[in-house]
Amino acid sequence: MGYVYSALWVLIALMLFFRFRKENKVVYVMAVYFIFLGTWWFIDEFVTGINLMEGAYVWVLRIVSAVMLLIAIPVYYLERKNHAVRKTDEDTVQEENADAQ
Repeated sequence: MGYVYSALWVLIALMLFFRFRKENKVVYVMAVYFIFLGTWWFIDEFVTGINLMEGAYVWVLRIVSAVMLLIAIPVYYLERKNHAVRKTDEDTVQEENADAQ
């Protein structure tokens, strides 16, 4: 069943990168994370003798997940804030153009 998760994570990453990359910069961060998850699940499923879901390995996965979350939150917040500023600037320019006519 792990190969399904592996394929799912990679497909989500590709979809984010190719379809939604213009919408927000956090997509790049999340696409890298999902590629990592796909690789993690692939190795866990197909490499015998290593169980990446037990012991110290699972803590590595948890730490990487927490770090990616801590990176994604500020990136999303800053992008959202910049988008609001750009939208306000565009609205101001449109109002000035309407007043000038």
